[in-house]
Amino acid sequence: MSFGFTSNTSNVFGKMVEEAGSYNVKIMDSSVAKKSKTGKEMAVLDYEVLDGKYAGGAIKWHNIVWDESSEETTQLSLKRFNTLTAALGFPDGTNFNMTLERFVNGIKGKQLNITVDWEEGNNGNYHLTVKTQQELKEKSEPNGVFRPNGTKKATETSTNPFGNSNQSKQEITNPFEQTTLENTDPFAKNSTTIDIPDKDLPF
Repeated sequence: MSFGFTSNTSNVFGKMVEEAGSYNVKIMDSSVAKKSKTGKEMAVLDYEVLDGKYAGGAIKWHNIVWDESSEETTQLSLKRFNTLTAALGFPDGTNFNMTLERFVNGIKGKQLNITVDWEEGNNGNYHLTVKTQQELKEKSEPNGVFRPNGTKKATETSTNPFGNSNQSKQEITNPFEQTTLENTDPFAKNSTTIDIPDKDLPF
């Protein structure tokens, strides 16, 4: 059998979450405590969607910084972590006098609901960013908003991911017959990936 296939996003390794919205999630084992670029302690949380059409999909690299450089930043840090522990269902008065690493290890596997939206990174690519955290809801609710610079939108369908939507079927039989680099390289836009820091690359 010679090479040839039809792309199918439901048949991939590592399911992607392609819409903003509200998701029931659990904190993944890949979550870590580390230092930020400015040397501050930081929890980096990865989430796995629990239900709905994106069940099993990952929303990664939610950075929650602990900053004691001033009274104001200390109070903001307390609010960030109190918001997280409240969403996880910890009652008032729970004592977390421990290392950040122990705290992160202790919340792995716990469940909550997060609201995410698209945000542009420094490299111009968009990724899902956590905006709010709250207790689990009845179900996850994607809101139909796809990646702003992506080719897939809630109201559009196309049989050719490399062509223009107004082309006829006869004109799109070969997805590589285009004149611009943007349309000839299926990897140029990288529209369905999450930004990966250099430290996480295997080379």
